[in-house]
Amino acid sequence: MQHNRLVAQHIDKLRKDVDAATSQDELLEVITQVKHHPGPLDYRDKITHGIKWLLVTASVLCIILIFMRLGYDEIEMLAKLIIDDSCYWLPVALSTLLVSFCHERGWLPVPMPVNFALLVAAMVAVTLYVPEWPKIYWALMYGFGYVISVGEIDDHQFSLWFVLVIASSLTWVWLDYRANWRKHLSDKIFLRDALFNNGLKETKLAAEDKASALEKQFAEFRRGNGTRDIQQMFEGHYQGEQHSFSYKLYHFQYTVKRSQTSSDGNGGYKTKTVYEDRHRYGILLDFPFTKGLCIDAEDEVKLKGSVYAEKYHTESNAFNDIFRVQACDKLTAARFLTPAMIETLLDLNRHFISPMVEISPQGRLCIASTSKLIIEKRKHSLVKPDEFYQEIAGHTELVRVQRLLEVIHDLMRLSDNNFASDTRFISDTHKAANLTAVTQATPIKDTENNTHACS
Repeated sequence: MQHNRLVAQHIDKLRKDVDAATSQDELLEVITQVKHHPGPLDYRDKITHGIKWLLVTASVLCIILIFMRLGYDEIEMLAKLIIDDSCYWLPVALSTLLVSFCHERGWLPVPMPVNFALLVAAMVAVTLYVPEWPKIYWALMYGFGYVISVGEIDDHQFSLWFVLVIASSLTWVWLDYRANWRKHLSDKIFLRDALFNNGLKETKLAAEDKASALEKQFAEFRRGNGTRDIQQMFEGHYQGEQHSFSYKLYHFQYTVKRSQTSSDGNGGYKTKTVYEDRHRYGILLDFPFTKGLCIDAEDEVKLKGSVYAEKYHTESNAFNDIFRVQACDKLTAARFLTPAMIETLLDLNRHFISPMVEISPQGRLCIASTSKLIIEKRKHSLVKPDEFYQEIAGHTELVRVQRLLEVIHDLMRLSDNNFASDTRFISDTHKAANLTAVTQATPIKDTENNTHACS
């Protein structure tokens, strides 16, 4: 286990070097370190793998024996060993996993063989001096299964099987993660390199970047009826032919909570609460050309009672079939949605799922969709450091990010002159018709949420 402690320290050092990297060259240096590392980088987990297979075998046999022991007396001895006597062997097995985890982190200075011997001795002492231990064990087992399954499991044998499944699954995942640490670290190196290549850097959330603050500006962040959280945020700067701007990319997660009714198997029904996590990906930036406009390709966000009090329809049936448009006033929508702008937004919908373009009353732009923005995957890993080095030394283009930035540049390019003066707005028959409709529209009514928001 001293070996594993050294491996854990070496891998932790490599991870910290990746997190601290500020350039592609520093990431390449980490790859070189892995290739020529002087110390061990692979865990020795024979004991832990043995316990893993013990738990897996016990979970399989347990579910079989629970049913077979009811009709086959000849398997009673095996069932007693696996199920009834689990109060003696299972605590030792689980404690060994816990002790191994703690020992590698330096929390337990005693050598692992001595720790294991002490665990066995402790179990023997409990068996001899605590005769009520089996009853205590099964009471704990029953309570754990009942609570975790929310009352679905009320039998102590099935509770044991449930615990075995959870323990074996967690152990399997833990060992797999340890064995494949190179692949996981390669993912992090590849992402950071892609960010460097595209002028992006991950940033910590400021107060104004949290979901609770963003939902006060944008309807986009009022989705769901459960928790809302910004998972990641990246900062960048775009330099176009006509416009340049700073922006933030984000990953937004929200929860939809609903009640689900199903049969209870006895002629009745039972209701349970189901939680579904959903994800949106988007960009935030200042947009000084207009404000108070929401263009949405889906109907999940409820805009009734929001600052966007006026509905608007363009002359494009194709556009109207996909997007709903609401604004602080129809004049803003009419001036923004020129034929060229409509075609740009239709193209956005062709490349991104359920897009939403929202310009807040404060003049901030948010474009979001359910399409991931960073989808590029690495071809190699630290398993083959030479090939991975060559891949990282090259250039990774974030295609969707660049496409979205080009769309934003088009929005700016098509808006900068269109909002310069009222006289330039009436430049063709389409615009004149829209303006006539606007001048005949009823003025918007202020509500609690939109009073002076769009002024």
